[in-house]
Amino acid sequence: MGITILGLGPGDFSLLTQEAEEVLGGAKEVYLRTIRHPAVDGLPAHLIIHSFDRIYEEKETFAEVYEKIAEKVLELGRRPEGVVYIVPGHPFVGEESVSLIVTRAEEEGIPVRLVAGLSFLEAAFSQLR
Repeated sequence: MGITILGLGPGDFSLLTQEAEEVLGGAKEVYLRTIRHPAVDGLPAHLIIHSFDRIYEEKETFAEVYEKIAEKVLELGRRPEGVVYIVPGHPFVGEESVSLIVTRAEEEGIPVRLVAGLSFLEAAFSQLR
């Protein structure tokens, strides 16, 4: 049981942290907030990949989308095998679903592991010098 929240970084798969690569190498399946991210193409071939993209089409507001995603990730996190939830960038930069998940998991006593990724800020700093 537990939730691993992994940041994919700002783009290219080569920007993933070593910890992120280790988690992905050991996982059987992952759940992505969105499959629309350049690093998705570099995910290990053995992974079963699910995405929450359909929820964006079903719900009227982003608040409803993130609420539904949080509910589903918490449900998956209660399973004996837990869940790996993947978001673009860094999990705490612009990720409302992550805030909801972490707060509720703490209330329920579900362990959460955060695997940081570079945010878009690092990429912007490099470009802007």
